Amino acid sequence: MLAAASVLGGPLEEFRSLAQLSSIDLAALKHGQVVVERRPNGDFPRGVSLESGYFLHAPIGVVGEALLHWNPLPHKELEIHHYGEFSMPPAADALKAIRLDPAFPEDNWLLNRTAEVGHGSAAPDLHLTAQETEFLRQKSTNPSAAWQQILHGRAEALARGGLSAVAPYGGDNSISPGSEFRGLLTLAPKAAKHFQSIIKAQPIHSNGAPASEAVGYWEMAKLRGHTTLQLGIFAAQKGDSSWQLVNCVYYPSDTYFMALDLFQLWSVDGGTLVWQVGFVSAPFRSYLGGADRYIAGKQMIQETIDTIKAFRVDVEKRR
Repeated sequence: MLAAASVLGGPLEEFRSLAQLSSIDLAALKHGQVVVERRPNGDFPRGVSLESGYFLHAPIGVVGEALLHWNPLPHKELEIHHYGEFSMPPAADALKAIRLDPAFPEDNWLLNRTAEVGHGSAAPDLHLTAQETEFLRQKSTNPSAAWQQILHGRAEALARGGLSAVAPYGGDNSISPGSEFRGLLTLAPKAAKHFQSIIKAQPIHSNGAPASEAVGYWEMAKLRGHTTLQLGIFAAQKGDSSWQLVNCVYYPSDTYFMALDLFQLWSVDGGTLVWQVGFVSAPFRSYLGGADRYIAGKQMIQETIDTIKAFRVDVEKRR
């Protein structure tokens, strides 16, 4: 009885006070319910945000370590066909496994855009600085090696100086990991305040205390029918009964600008209660009056549910 009272007066009540979910029923979550709801649009025009709540029948340390090192490749429904993990700062060969293959149909969109740069095109679809565009032009005959070096340079910049050190891109340099990170957090001010200890930690923030653990990673994912290269960082602040984690895709080669997830883990009743706040930044079109943000929000909800369910399968089968 004392244990039950502690749960009801501790993590569960904290969860309810923080989240903006319409219903949080611990019994339903334990039976497999995944609650995912869209947050209001807010004033950041490139952003979409949602919140999730779920329960995993595994200890908090198992769940946290699995998040940091989860390989999504076995789950074909997530449409990630290559994945790699590396330490920060990245070793010289950390991204050598990235290979664009003309025999793989989804890779051809990026290969064709890279070839266009080699022939003198500006390739506005790609997220490149002027220097990266010139480098890609010079190395376009070996696109895999060129993209390896571009992503490696960005990972090195993050390790050296946090998100603010990673170069902006676009015609007017208005899009950067720093600008997107700050803008997305304005969509959920209560969450941003709650997660200060991890979002102000190194390597996300150059002047913060180091995170308990930080893991760099890259992915080749299918977006809008073609391969997009994604460069991310996963970091955690670990505790005995509570963890905070941040997962940030701070550089996609095209299509969108940033994906960000914040995780609060609580040890509850022999398992782990999870509050997840997710964000995506993309070039939404203002003249559509928010229609594309609405569609993106619905797609984001389904992708979040699919990812949570796949992750839960992998974690709970370890019990």
